[in-house]
Amino acid sequence: MAPARFLLDRSVGGRVLVSRLRAAGWDARTLAEEYGDERAQRMRDEEWIAEGTRSGFLLLAKDHRIASRPLEAQAVYLNDARVIAFARGELTGSQMSDICLTHERAIHRLAAVRPPFVFSLSASGLRRKHLNAP
Repeated sequence: MAPARFLLDRSVGGRVLVSRLRAAGWDARTLAEEYGDERAQRMRDEEWIAEGTRSGFLLLAKDHRIASRPLEAQAVYLNDARVIAFARGELTGSQMSDICLTHERAIHRLAAVRPPFVFSLSASGLRRKHLNAP
């Protein structure tokens, strides 16, 4: 199995998180790196979910409600997306990276889990979210 590749939503801040993940050996990219700054700022959630999934990424988002909002949940479902979303939206880049690195093995194992899914990530670990889709 190929190593997991991660695409970070613009809401996770990017620089601190992506730098620390890369320093730990993760294959991680921001939306701006993948699609350019201008396009990344204009992309709707449904669009980056679809395109990131087609490119083979596990998606890292800041808001676990992606599983319950109708348009985003449908995009996850229809595209067989694999999403990991932080349980708390007020986390800093350093806090997010600490949590990711603490649960690194479990996060990387999600690359082998059958999609679609959204897992919520917190200091206590991963929890699968109910996906509000057909």
